[in-house]
Amino acid sequence: MKKIVIFINSMRKPGGIERVVSNLLKEWSKIYDVILITKDDFDNSFYEIPLGVKCYKLGIPLELNMCNKRQRIKDVAVNYFKSIGELRKILRKINFDYIYTTTPLNSLEVYMADHNISKKLVISEHASAFAVNRVYQLIKRYVYPKSYCISVCNKTDVNVYKGWGCNAVYIPHLITFTAQKRDLLHSKIALNVGRYTSDKRQSDLINIWRHIEKKNEWKLWIVGMGEEQERLQALIDEYYLNDSVYLKPPIKNIEEIYKKAALFLFTSRAEGFGMVLLEAMAFGIPCISYDCPSGPRDIIENGKNGLLIENNDWKTYSQVLEKLINENGERLEYMSENAFGTVKRWNSIEIMEKWDEVYK
Repeated sequence: MKKIVIFINSMRKPGGIERVVSNLLKEWSKIYDVILITKDDFDNSFYEIPLGVKCYKLGIPLELNMCNKRQRIKDVAVNYFKSIGELRKILRKINFDYIYTTTPLNSLEVYMADHNISKKLVISEHASAFAVNRVYQLIKRYVYPKSYCISVCNKTDVNVYKGWGCNAVYIPHLITFTAQKRDLLHSKIALNVGRYTSDKRQSDLINIWRHIEKKNEWKLWIVGMGEEQERLQALIDEYYLNDSVYLKPPIKNIEEIYKKAALFLFTSRAEGFGMVLLEAMAFGIPCISYDCPSGPRDIIENGKNGLLIENNDWKTYSQVLEKLINENGERLEYMSENAFGTVKRWNSIEIMEKWDEVYK
């Protein structure tokens, strides 16, 4: 049986990467011997960790002050050097076949802990290759070509990484929820789920919503947490949207929120995949998204299971959304049927076969 190590900063946050890792833990633990390494305490994981997974912790939690950039850089640097030493100690105790990472910095930490591990390093890239973080781009250019494999969750970016000399393969994410057909006509809730950051651009979504003159009793729920929360609430107050826009904290049983929504709205600057789009479609919810680089276009079929709006064109986004929520519901129901069908066709067996090819 193959022994797979997963190294991630933490499983205590309600993020997309953590959700993906949780899904993989559930499936991989059925066929592989899986070991999870985190920097902090894994006992309070936001997502489920299967009982059969052996866990190690470095004991070096990474807590970031999002209000102080200089302090944040310092904290990341200190944590980086401490993590390399502790990670080296643990990896020397484990006889493993592959080690899976989810961020450029975690990948660099593994490589610096032991250069020879690069032959076993499988890097899952969750962000868009077009993301503008220069430090991460430098790390990726340095580490990624040295790794055994790069797992890319969208088709656009595969060729980008191949162009860098990487062994890149396209493997989409596993679906989180079983498809559940629902009648959307009773709901007038538009939903956004994601960390409150400038990259997710919930501020754009609030601006789009405020330009809808006839809301027809629709409400916008923005579910998440993060450094932009105060700014987002300030915008809601400034635009007098307190009666129609609500910031809601993440919950473990997020499916209860999806079940109440009839539309999913997405405004990210760039995405590697857009896990929440697939999760929404599992409940038959059509998705409207900017056609950003590069994930949404792999999931949304424009006009069928949702709508793709030219990136940054908030005026068209607002106009399209206003028209949709004020129609008789036929187009919404049509896209709902196709959204549900998208998830039913999402082949988890085929995805696991792709992973099996990687680990062979």
